[in-house]
Parts: sequence; structure tokens; C-alpha cells
Amino acid sequence: MARKKRKKDYSPQKKDASPFNPVVSSENKLKIDALRAEKHRGSICVVNYKGGVGKTTVSCLLGYYLAEKTQKKVLLFDIDPQCSLSLALGFDPEEVSKTELTIYNLVKPSKWAKIAKTNFDKYVTKVKDTVAPDNLFIVRGSFNVDELDMQIAQSLATGTKRHVDELFLYCKQLLNAYSEYDYVIVDCPPNKMFLTQAMLRACSYYLAVTIPDAISIYGMPRLLRWVKLVPPSDRPKLLGYVLNAINRTGGVGGGKVYSQQSAETRLKRNIQADLDKEEQRVLGSDPLIGVIPRLDVIARFLGEAGTKFSRYDFSKKTSGQPTVDECLSSLADVVLARIGGYRCA
Repeated sequence: MARKKRKKDYSPQKKDASPFNPVVSSENKLKIDALRAEKHRGSICVVNYKGGVGKTTVSCLLGYYLAEKTQKKVLLFDIDPQCSLSLALGFDPEEVSKTELTIYNLVKPSKWAKIAKTNFDKYVTKVKDTVAPDNLFIVRGSFNVDELDMQIAQSLATGTKRHVDELFLYCKQLLNAYSEYDYVIVDCPPNKMFLTQAMLRACSYYLAVTIPDAISIYGMPRLLRWVKLVPPSDRPKLLGYVLNAINRTGGVGGGKVYSQQSAETRLKRNIQADLDKEEQRVLGSDPLIGVIPRLDVIARFLGEAGTKFSRYDFSKKTSGQPTVDECLSSLADVVLARIGGYRCA
């Protein structure tokens, strides 16, 4: 009995998965999209590998002043396991540790594959401080963040390179998920945890904070060297450095004491030696962004958020020197100007 010839099927066929025609999973498509995507245009990482230099102070106050000056939405990220930024903004320690809507639950490894299903808005909280601008928000910190490194190392056994890159892509997607916020400020801990590195790499810009003394400035060269190891396509641009806790001498202008002048001179020399051409163009001859004086009024403001403490104390004159308000307003102006300088390239 003659066998019937099989008719050719000319209907559209599913394409085979091959090196030349791969079938891309939805998870991998998100990663590819993240690689191609631009970074959040207003993302700023506040960082130094030295602790106790004022990163939280700068993150907090810069957030206030950017929100007020620009009248645009500003979002703060607290990724320090000490939760200092969250506490400074009026959140109770018990509340921070009990809620699930914190940075820890937003960036833990089990979240990475669920980014398409994550409701990022629910992690955002309005700042509780009674004198905070209405357009200032925060993703709260968590005391569990210091456990992330162990979880990340255990979750992927294929080598450090893979999970560092995977976390970076997730952080980049995470920041872009908050595109309705014109500025995102990330307050980092004084370490090189995976999350610190990933957020620094995922941000468009970074600014360094230090106290101008012989010990504190040593964290800066380490930071600059690490940033230079980031692939050029991912490398954040330096906005400059902020000097915190300045012991001002008397007289108009508020000069620094000799020991702080000496430390700053060495710091400035080290930073200028590591600038690339674009950073040299934007920062000019002086990478300094601004100074914050060592005054009790700032410590009180950070320690009494949510109370009747008035920020207008920042406007009080002291021996003819610039007021705290003038210092912080100038700092915010320089940050905005330098972001504009990079965007004009």
C-alpha cells in the first residue's frame, strides 16, 4: 500500500532557540533592558569608606534643600544598617525594625527575579519631620541590611562577578523605577558591602563627604580608586566633596583652623590627580562643593526631628560668619550647577 505524501506546512513556525535565534525569558529580557537603559538622571550616591564623617548629615540636609530650591520631588534612600537617616527624619527605631517596607526587603536576593511584580511605590514614605518639605520622601532603612552580604554570597554559587553584576542591574532598575522623583539621594554605610558597591555603580553621580582631619581624609583615595575600577559605561560622575564639621575661626568668611586647612590641601591634591577630563571640565580648579560648620544647631536638628525644633535657627548669624542656611543653600546650588554641567556635555 502506497504511503501518502506528507503535505508541507507553510504556517508560521515558532523559532528555535539557538545561539543565533535565542528565546529570551522575561527575567533575562529585564536584565537586557537594564543594560541598555540610561541611569536615573538625578541619582546621587553620598559615600565615603570612612565612618563618622557626616554622610547622613549631608544626605538629609541636601535632600531638604534640593526639595525646597527645585520644588521637585526628592527621594532619600537609607541603605546604612544603622538606619541613621531614617531615625534623623523622625522614624521611631521600633517602627523601622518592624515594618517590612524597608530597603532590606526591597533589595534582598529573592526580590531580584520579581522586579516586574514589585510595587515600588508602597516602599516610599513621606518624611515624618514636621518641618520637612511636602515633596521630600524616603525609602526607610533596616537594621537587617548588614545580613545582605551573607545572603547574596549564599544565593549564588557561581562566583562573585555574577552576583555583583546582577545586584548592580537590579539596583539600576530599582532607581529607574522611581523616575517620577527628580532627585534620588542614597545614604551609604562606611563599607564596601555588595549593596554599597552596587548602588554607587548604579547612580549617575556621587559626592564624597569627609571631616578635614589627618585620619578622615584617608578614606577618600580608596573611594576614588574603587570608582576608577568601575567600567566606564557604568562609572558615576564625581560632583565633588563636602567638608563637614568645620571648626571655623573668627571673622567674616569663617576660615578653617590650621590643621583643617592642611588636611584639605592634601585632600584636594589627591582628588584633582584622579579626575578624568569631563570631571576636570565640570569641577574646575576646586572640587569642593561646600562646607558644613561644626555647630550644635545642626546636631539638634538631626536629633530632634518631629519635635518643635525650628530649622529657622539655621539663619542665625554667628560672629559675622556665613549662617548654616547660607552654607547649605550654597551647597545645594553647587550640586545643581554641576549636575547641569554634566548634562550639557
